[in-house]
Amino acid sequence: MGMFFSSGSHTEDRVAAWLDWNSQHPANIITGVPDNYRVYVCSDIHLEGDVGRVQQFLRREYADPQGLFSIVGGDLANESGERPYRQLDSLLRLPEAVDTCFVTIGNHDIYFDCQQHYADFFHTSTYTVTVQMQSGMRDLFVFLDSGNATHGRRQLQWLKELLEHRNDYRHVVVSTHTCLFRNSYDYSTTPAANLPEEEYYELLSLMSANNVSLFLMGHFHHKEFHTLGGVPYYMTDNLNEDTDTPSFLIVTCGDKVSCEYSDL
Repeated sequence: MGMFFSSGSHTEDRVAAWLDWNSQHPANIITGVPDNYRVYVCSDIHLEGDVGRVQQFLRREYADPQGLFSIVGGDLANESGERPYRQLDSLLRLPEAVDTCFVTIGNHDIYFDCQQHYADFFHTSTYTVTVQMQSGMRDLFVFLDSGNATHGRRQLQWLKELLEHRNDYRHVVVSTHTCLFRNSYDYSTTPAANLPEEEYYELLSLMSANNVSLFLMGHFHHKEFHTLGGVPYYMTDNLNEDTDTPSFLIVTCGDKVSCEYSDL
């Protein structure tokens, strides 16, 4: 049965639907992976017709012998209707799409009232991807819904329960859309950028206490890096067609996790 969202649905509603969908479908597990691999990360693609830059980004990952998958971290659409989601889904079904792309929902997807279209094409925004290596080690990627500038109580509890098993994994990477920090754009008067202040501190504490390897964010349309409590926080630039110098992030997972920004 498909998911149905009313106009103006909020985080708790969506998370309940995402987790219900997850419970009825197999988990995302990628097997037979070398101990060293790369993940390509972008966000804020804001599709409204032209998909050229997104396709370039995907092709960069496909062409990398160490590339495993890509991530589009929210704000898929810059218009109402299903077209942006159908366009991205079509790109990911082309014969050249040799690797998977994982996505999350963003505030623009909510603003344009497109949560139903997102669900129709991509099904969930609160989920995990397990990378099972040939050596027997495992990495865990966790994807979160912050489209309403909060992760909500149920999603945070789900995240806490996942992290109780942190020692089962070599690396844990968390990806959400909303940036946690104030920055030069100063879009907000709170220390949490868009998140509620209490949630901001709770999330930072949770990441540090569980030795999370990397936290990925988007939303503010420029590159930014912080380290707090031993956890690196990387924000990706926007990739939309109005940007003169679009960029993305290459994450290398090996004995350690390292990140490098790259121009498209």
